[in-house]
Amino acid sequence: MTATRFQLTMRSGPVPGKTFLLESEETTVGRDLSNDIPISDPEVSRRHARFFIQNDNAFVEDLGSTNGTFLNGERIDSPQQLRKGDVITFGESVVMAYDKQVEEPDITDAHAPVAPTPEPEYVSRVPEPMYAPEEELYLEELAPYEQPEPEAEVPEKKKRVKEGGMPTWMIILLVAIVVLVCVIAVTLYFMPASWWCAITFDLLAGCPLP
Repeated sequence: MTATRFQLTMRSGPVPGKTFLLESEETTVGRDLSNDIPISDPEVSRRHARFFIQNDNAFVEDLGSTNGTFLNGERIDSPQQLRKGDVITFGESVVMAYDKQVEEPDITDAHAPVAPTPEPEYVSRVPEPMYAPEEELYLEELAPYEQPEPEAEVPEKKKRVKEGGMPTWMIILLVAIVVLVCVIAVTLYFMPASWWCAITFDLLAGCPLP
């Protein structure tokens, strides 16, 4: 069977850090030494509050104290069920934290002989392929056709043409030179005779013109 333990840990008060177990069906808290958990604090009444266990749960109830009992910051006026992590305050300075622990009993006997682990009755094997030798030969013949085809190579001749081609800027330069030569030739052909004399400084026959 599982064992449940209820406990209170004082966070602030006369003995901070001390733990109180709620082992009885009813546990009283107060300033009087006759209480199960006596707390020497002027704000705690002689019989301040009580904790009781019911249906495997813990409850807290104020017993008409002067300064009141608070659960998670709210004053209570009737029994309240506690949950793990709840904070109970008596008056203003005494604070306790509630905790509930469920312990599983250890049913393993350390002195009992350990039973040997039974060996497996069978050993799992990887299943063998379910096809005949004729099918294996057929698969081997079919394998080359399943391989991806290699990428088509660019013919060596085309590569050479691409590598040895004339750059674009050179083609443009040659076209510009040809156009310039044509313009000069046309200009010289239709140029007046007086311009020829001027260019040659009247060294041509018939120059200077009358």
